[in-house]
Amino acid sequence: MDFPIVFKGVMHGKTITLDEESFLPEGYRVTMHLIVEPEEAMRLAFGGWKDMTPEEVADFERTVSEAEGRPFKMPEPDRS
Repeated sequence: MDFPIVFKGVMHGKTITLDEESFLPEGYRVTMHLIVEPEEAMRLAFGGWKDMTPEEVADFERTVSEAEGRPFKMPEPDRS
């Protein structure tokens, strides 16, 4: 059974700065599996909706409705 090696860090464009030193040599090629904290995942997901055009909203609602087999409507944005 494989066990993941966990490193935490911060994204800076295409670079990740790790919180701690790693044992991997410079230039070592890796595959990253991203795990986002739940609160951050919600912020990122909802933030993507704020600039949607009415046509994009309608298309999204239609796609989700077809996938779920029942009508779906996005909630109205909170303008407060």
